[in-house]
Amino acid sequence: MTLTYTAAIMANMGHNSLKGMMKIDGRPMIEYVLDAVPEEAEDIVIMCMEEGVEEYEDVGQPYGARTLVGPHESMDVRSQLEPVFQNSKSDGLLVLRCDTPLINRNVTTFLAEIITKFSAGIPRLGIDRPEFIPASYRVSSFLPVMSENPSLPMSEVVRKVRNILYISAESMRVFDPKLRFLQRVNNSADASKAASILRSMREE
Repeated sequence: MTLTYTAAIMANMGHNSLKGMMKIDGRPMIEYVLDAVPEEAEDIVIMCMEEGVEEYEDVGQPYGARTLVGPHESMDVRSQLEPVFQNSKSDGLLVLRCDTPLINRNVTTFLAEIITKFSAGIPRLGIDRPEFIPASYRVSSFLPVMSENPSLPMSEVVRKVRNILYISAESMRVFDPKLRFLQRVNNSADASKAASILRSMREE
């Protein structure tokens, strides 16, 4: 089954509206995430805060990405995800974080392929630890549930959607033995460590 999908990169992270522009080896780290988006993606969206639109438009333009203004990162990820579901141009949706520069195309392609057969592909590091980002979703399976249940957190929304594939951490190690694609860069020390890892990966 062929399914078109939108790749959404969440750059509305807390109060740091330009977090994705943090430099790693001279490049904004969101570029590493954009590099990991599969070529098959029909549309690329960068969800950002209003004050960061110009910067993200500039960095996204070579990738054909558009920007979408969204809410700040909040306690529940649904508030970030719902506008992306509503503005997706495709029924498939691949959602990534701007601050995970170690993600790779093997991981993103795997997530995108899952939703050709399932309503969502959600990594789960433990029994009660689903990772809603990065993950993949079928918009048509989630939007009706969100509309009918406007106050439910994302953890409850997914319980109402059938045919979800939860992916164990061990399964993901096939693509990334150290699960580095989940590592988030929050400060200069993290950025320096990520740069070192990226250099070593290029040398392998």
